[in-house]
Amino acid sequence: MRLVLTAALFCTVAMPALAQQSQPAPTRDASTRDRAEALARALNNPMVQEGAAAMLTNLAGIVLDTRVGPIARYADPRIGEQDTLRDIQRRNDPDFEKHFHQDARAAVAVAGKLTDGALQMQESLDQTAARLRAALAPLRAALKN
Repeated sequence: MRLVLTAALFCTVAMPALAQQSQPAPTRDASTRDRAEALARALNNPMVQEGAAAMLTNLAGIVLDTRVGPIARYADPRIGEQDTLRDIQRRNDPDFEKHFHQDARAAVAVAGKLTDGALQMQESLDQTAARLRAALAPLRAALKN
């Protein structure tokens, strides 16, 4: 589940560059595609994957240090008053931080593959967008009147 959420995070980060790609081909800036390709290359780079995983692990660590015991102990009597999210996760999986880091790195790799796939689909997406614009043009015109 964490892998999916992290992949979604990276896809969200990548979407602005890819969304610009969905503009009509004549108005699309060539540098937008270049940026999207650079993003795909970066996300497929093992060093970038490791760096992004480290960043996500650090950010998660900040959240995991949140003390939730005062409320969570009412839902689960095993939770103490001073327990943090990290304490709770460690009880469930003593190696969860290592697993989180591995999942985050894998999610970055998945985001790279998804970005590659989106770039490969670009021509087809442009054609679909053009057909949708043409099909919706009469409706738009009717709504303006």
